[in-house]
Amino acid sequence: MTSFVPVLVLFAALAYANAQGDGVTMPREEFPGLGALNAAQRETVDRFVLDHERPTGELKLLAERGGTAVRSSVALRYFFPHSRFVVVPWTLRADPAAKHLYSIPFGLYDVLAISDTGQHESTFHSSGNQEEFGLFLHNHRVKVRNKTEACEVARALADIYGPTGLSLCNNVKSSSSEWRLSYTETRFRPISSYEQVREAYYYRLRVDSRGVVLDGKLVADTLERCKIDNAAESVGNQHSPVN
Repeated sequence: MTSFVPVLVLFAALAYANAQGDGVTMPREEFPGLGALNAAQRETVDRFVLDHERPTGELKLLAERGGTAVRSSVALRYFFPHSRFVVVPWTLRADPAAKHLYSIPFGLYDVLAISDTGQHESTFHSSGNQEEFGLFLHNHRVKVRNKTEACEVARALADIYGPTGLSLCNNVKSSSSEWRLSYTETRFRPISSYEQVREAYYYRLRVDSRGVVLDGKLVADTLERCKIDNAAESVGNQHSPVN
């Protein structure tokens, strides 16, 4: 039976370097290295790699140990002062005889949240809809009650997952219980030869009456659909008859 590796693509609409929403300059990401970890935290990283690495078989999953680093920022230190965030990059390699059986994704990584005592608190995946971030905020009783707090949480989200392409501080409070972080609308893009869509990307954060985060999820909404007018293109492609 043919096997394959499903790959979920993270939403990205704008360049991270240009994400200067609300006129606030983003702090640069910091990568202080594994020397910033204590012995218990380093042991947790080693154990995670050993538990998840698959060095044998027709499809191998290998940790890129040279790329492992601590991800830190002002926002992460503010919200989670007793946690460290460690990036573990992965490489998938298929046996040459089985390459046609697999779709090999690139750029896979996990970010581990590890407490001061070495407890593995959470794993943030490079693919998916980032629900684990909302749960992490909930477990740490993080509150979002105004645009300033929403902006800082959006920064923490980007600092964990890396460049997202979303405008970090363009946050919309859609109701008393929901924030749309890093809200970004795109231009029309074709989805077929006859139809195009305009979309909105954001991180939907639900909060309770006190502002405590309940959960979160990366979302893509279709704002508008319309048909592609191919009439002008068709006329332009017609050739004059040869005399």
